[in-house]
Amino acid sequence: MVFTRIFVPTDGTEASLRGLDIAVQMAVRYSAELIVVTVVQVPDWLARQNMDFGGIEAYVESNAHKCFEPVIAILKQAGVGAELKVVVGPAPESLVSEIEHIQPDLVVMGRRGRDEPKDLLLGSVSDRVARHVKVPILLVP
Repeated sequence: MVFTRIFVPTDGTEASLRGLDIAVQMAVRYSAELIVVTVVQVPDWLARQNMDFGGIEAYVESNAHKCFEPVIAILKQAGVGAELKVVVGPAPESLVSEIEHIQPDLVVMGRRGRDEPKDLLLGSVSDRVARHVKVPILLVP
């Protein structure tokens, strides 16, 4: 199977960067397009502070920048380009929506990222995404 568009979610954690490493290798091998996405969820307390849009935008940009710093380093080292995209919302739902919209040939993601207490009940983000996408998904431990 040949892949032409590879979708890679990242939250900047070691697990997600392991997924990116594999995706970069595959992109080189298949001359595939890489789409790297990070999801920023605006906390309820921040949204309730009657903060202007500029403040929320600054929060989103700051968090996205933190996630993309190591991504850009990996891409530069490999000499690979990618489309970098920031999405705002809850991670699993936002990722599934982006995957449906972009329609990649493959999703490559790390198995564990930021663990939260609700993950014990609902499963990790990668588990929840894997249950809902209709394209092949490679979960990297």
